[in-house]
Amino acid sequence: MAVTAKHTASVADKKAVSPLVTWLKLKISGVEEFDFRPGQFINLEVGDGIYRSYSICNEAVGGPFVELAAITGRPGLGANFINELKIGSSAGFIGPSGRYSYRKPARKNVVFVATSTGIAPFIPMLAQALEDTSVESVTLVFGVRDQEDVFFEEKFKKFLETSPKFSYFICLSGVTGGLKPPLFANRVTFCLPDFVKEHTDFYLCGNTAMIRDCSDIINKAGLEDFAIYTEAFNPNL
Repeated sequence: MAVTAKHTASVADKKAVSPLVTWLKLKISGVEEFDFRPGQFINLEVGDGIYRSYSICNEAVGGPFVELAAITGRPGLGANFINELKIGSSAGFIGPSGRYSYRKPARKNVVFVATSTGIAPFIPMLAQALEDTSVESVTLVFGVRDQEDVFFEEKFKKFLETSPKFSYFICLSGVTGGLKPPLFANRVTFCLPDFVKEHTDFYLCGNTAMIRDCSDIINKAGLEDFAIYTEAFNPNL
């Protein structure tokens, strides 16, 4: 793993993937292969010596690019900086950093639970889990408020098409009904109990309240063989 370093980059691509979230792809100067561990993040410089942390959401390790998913629909230093970036704009960052990662050897079931941009580190981690021959099932439970807030579903569908052991469920906390699977009108805590079973690794990433509530559901289930790996954060604006 490369030592954490400061990099310069330029914006290779950028698009709003929901009213709240922007996907950003940076091309790193002087780097042929950006070496990171799925689950890690970078610290993007959003002002003079001011940084905001964003998880890396590249589907695979390698190449001179780093991809991010950032909340930009609300004002803040990071959000304002990213909103002002254009294709070709320069940006600096430090990274990769962080210890959150996919653990091996894995149990036979792996469940990922994310809310909002907590899905970002799970994109490369899902790819790892699906390639892990010791794993029999990989489940994603993803929560946002409304249907217009859903993003990265094209990535979920790609995983679904390429692996029979993958399934995903999207929970919409601000909707009361009228949905068809994989959409459900409730919080992630509504879907999670269906997947709380023995021989399961649980990965949780999102706000602290979600982490607490999901951990309580898992810990109170009386399982004997399981593990919980968490990455709690609040939106980095």
